[in-house]
Amino acid sequence: MTQRERAALAGEIAAAVQSGEAPHSCSCGSGGGPPVVPEAPWNGLAGRLDLCLTGPGTARPEVEEFLAAARSARVRSACVPPRWLALAVRALQDRPTKVASLVGYPSGTSLTPAKCSEAECLLRMGADELWMVADIGGLRSGDLDSAYIDIKAVADVAACRAVPVNVVLELPLLRGRQRVEACVVAKLAGAAAVVSATGCGGSLADASHVELMRRTVGGDLDIVAAGGIRTAAAANRMLAAGATRVGASHQAARRAPSEAGRAPTTVIS
Repeated sequence: MTQRERAALAGEIAAAVQSGEAPHSCSCGSGGGPPVVPEAPWNGLAGRLDLCLTGPGTARPEVEEFLAAARSARVRSACVPPRWLALAVRALQDRPTKVASLVGYPSGTSLTPAKCSEAECLLRMGADELWMVADIGGLRSGDLDSAYIDIKAVADVAACRAVPVNVVLELPLLRGRQRVEACVVAKLAGAAAVVSATGCGGSLADASHVELMRRTVGGDLDIVAAGGIRTAAAANRMLAAGATRVGASHQAARRAPSEAGRAPTTVIS
């Protein structure tokens, strides 16, 4: 990390921390905050929904069911483990749905050269997007140089093919200033989007984290709320908090049975 990059990082973090401590107001003088997002059912959220299949040991029939659901719902993207990327590329090649895969998932502890190699392989296989787990241990330890270099290295590999990198920050595992630092590191290192959580081990989406992400990166990056979002109501809460996209880490979109004569409700499970 160069001295110029380090100075830019320190300046952005200081500004973001100061902004977070000050009351927010807009130019009209009234209280600001995230825009109000009209509630929508799952089928109305398709263009903002990243459907993810991330469970270990997933077999081909489950992958095919997942991809069929993604095709039918015409979601924004379908993310699969590297093992199933080639299958996903073939299944969705005639659909607007983007095909994504995972780098350093789920812990982010892979060495940076290994992440770059994985990213290059996925790009050669046809991935439209990459979901990379950041160096969470580095962020928790205050080693911002390493966390920055880790993200930038993968982002540079993807930039050669104009492929965006979504960086998962695992904000539930970070505390206070660390969350601001993580967002700024990802932004300056070349992330196209910041993602709140993996959903692993109880690491779930939190509206307060989404608000912090939006406040920190502004409109420069996409903000993805992810982790345990199972209903359209939960997705709408995250969008109202400032998310631009929602990641649902479940196997398939389907219709839930009606209850007490009410109309069926679309869920992810």
